[in-house]
Amino acid sequence: MNKTVAKAKFVSYLKEHGIKYSERLRDGDACILMVFNGYKSCPNEALEASIYFFETCMEARVYYTETASSWIDKAENLADLYRLLNFINACVWPCAQDGIGGELYYPHHLHTPRFYITEDGGNDLTSTTVIDYDYYEVAPLETEDFITAALPELMDKLSIPFFFLLLNRMTVDQAIHYIKSEILEEL
Repeated sequence: MNKTVAKAKFVSYLKEHGIKYSERLRDGDACILMVFNGYKSCPNEALEASIYFFETCMEARVYYTETASSWIDKAENLADLYRLLNFINACVWPCAQDGIGGELYYPHHLHTPRFYITEDGGNDLTSTTVIDYDYYEVAPLETEDFITAALPELMDKLSIPFFFLLLNRMTVDQAIHYIKSEILEEL
């Protein structure tokens, strides 16, 4: 599979599932942009996403809106946020599933995104996954569902610890405890 085929396949999935998107060229590479609405815990109840199609892989990013970036710009406790991001990158392994009890595919940890704040001056709180086209070819539906459903759902769940921490309504230890009990269900 090459980037042209991968992009066409992903666009077909988006159309089939009624997911609105736009296409752009960024630095000469094809890019799909999406907005996911209805995520009640997220700022503006929305998440944004982009998928860049490179020569051998795609890079999928899901990120919070500009409101979140403005909170990061004003935050005085970034060290605590970085500690929380470190905990998430070390301990949170998102599990994707088909939503219908494993009829299409079993729950899996095929993709492992990294969570970070962008360094381009935008201060986007972002989750990024790099997916080789060979993997996409083997598990297309799992990959598409992960980018458009599983990862946004996880970002919605992480909104409470992220933004309560940023807005000084939770300490970093309370945010980690929240993730352990409410997301990882360890406690």
